[in-house]
Amino acid sequence: MIPRLAPLGILVALLVPSALAHADNPRLVATVGTNDAAVITLRDGSGNAVSHLDPGTYDIAVSDRSDFHNFHLAGPGVDMASAVDQKQELTWTVTFTDGRYTYICDEHATTMRGRLTVGTVAEPPKPVKLVGSVGPKRTISLRGPEGKLRTIAAGPVVLTVTDRTRVDNFHLVGPGVNRKTGVVFRGRVTWKLSLQPGSYSYRSDKRKSLRGSFTVMPAA
Repeated sequence: MIPRLAPLGILVALLVPSALAHADNPRLVATVGTNDAAVITLRDGSGNAVSHLDPGTYDIAVSDRSDFHNFHLAGPGVDMASAVDQKQELTWTVTFTDGRYTYICDEHATTMRGRLTVGTVAEPPKPVKLVGSVGPKRTISLRGPEGKLRTIAAGPVVLTVTDRTRVDNFHLVGPGVNRKTGVVFRGRVTWKLSLQPGSYSYRSDKRKSLRGSFTVMPAA
């Protein structure tokens, strides 16, 4: 028995609501790997690069034009990616909330990446500058903005260490941190660190008497 076809008017009534379900959402266009180039972009409906959005629900037309790149969007409440090994044309409906988002190619995350903010985003705290030194004699020190470092609030720091001796080194140890210069190394290094609440120590690995310590307090 041949099934009866629904009248055209009924088909239109069934299909149109689905097609227009997201018609009011702002539209974004994500593109990666055009002509296999190492390029990844996110643009608005006018073709402008997106760096900031208002919170809300958006439709994203994803054009993945390479079979060795992909488009991966991640941030608060969002983690969506196209496949690396195939070309795809996709549409995602995404709800953005206040925060920071990134989009990358998972295979080339250091070179193919972008970022955007949504809504009100608190600026990250500025790193505190610390200065460490060891040598040239039997000396080791660590100083902050107010002199010898005894206490500091948890958060990001930039530590510049000057190592002036080939018989000692500067070794910093504490929660989440274990960084050191080489014993025979002489020169200057800069470390970007995130200090967590707890006790930290700095020392020479060759001379136990050459050491110091400080306490990291919870951030206000």
